[in-house]
Amino acid sequence: MTSQFKHTKKSNIRRKWLQRLLILLIFVSASFVEILALRVNTAYGTAIAAYRTENEIIVAADSRLTRGDGIPYLGPICKIRQFGDIFVASSGLISGVKTNFDIWEIVLMASIESQKLSGMVERFETLVRDRLRDAVALTKLLRPNEYQGQFVGKPAITVLFWGIEDSALTLKYLELYVYPRGVDGVLFSVDIRAYDCPGNLCPDGRGVVLLGERERNSQKDKELFIDPFLSRDAKCDVVDLARKFVQMMIDEDTINYGAPIDILSISKDGAKWIQRKDSCPEIKK
Repeated sequence: MTSQFKHTKKSNIRRKWLQRLLILLIFVSASFVEILALRVNTAYGTAIAAYRTENEIIVAADSRLTRGDGIPYLGPICKIRQFGDIFVASSGLISGVKTNFDIWEIVLMASIESQKLSGMVERFETLVRDRLRDAVALTKLLRPNEYQGQFVGKPAITVLFWGIEDSALTLKYLELYVYPRGVDGVLFSVDIRAYDCPGNLCPDGRGVVLLGERERNSQKDKELFIDPFLSRDAKCDVVDLARKFVQMMIDEDTINYGAPIDILSISKDGAKWIQRKDSCPEIKK
């Protein structure tokens, strides 16, 4: 009787552990499938608005990634990332297993090798060139329609870096173009155009960057979101301008752009979320 009781008790314990193991395997498998789903096809990011004033930097971003065939991924994606004291947002090519490209992996490597904003950007430029060139070349080879739609006549990626450097609010913006060269167009070169604020991006310490598809009405953008901000006499709510720009993109194209909108502010007093979804982590101090 006692022996049978002990055997039954051991069987129950074994069963419970097997149940826990099964639950763990299901959870891990589901997480793996979710991650794999994001990486099987190429992922592209979209709408971002950044404003730099004398007192703060405001960045707003939508939450949607689309595949190379134009189909959106399920679930909102956080496009504003923190690396130490530096924040980064990117539009254009984000990732893809077949192209062996991951923008956030490259940014992370750059941040590990340099803690200062300028050094991080410089290191990023070095690390990204070959990977981006190879990713675009492979896309042209395997998916020529996607190559034509995503890379011809516009930047392959655009990246914003911002934070405080040498006691100044600093915003750095990169546009990376990939061009075919040679008669057969098999080889590619990468052209990086860099903009700085303070610097060539900022008249009188104020600058704006609006990221999204090039099919936008640039004159409309200028009148609604740039001119009021740059005018010395205009009184405008910078957060409202950033939010309205991203919302306009969502309203005009519900496939490539999607809510919710995340907005982050950084000043000399520190960084804070003005609004964020759950998948955007709290700011690390």
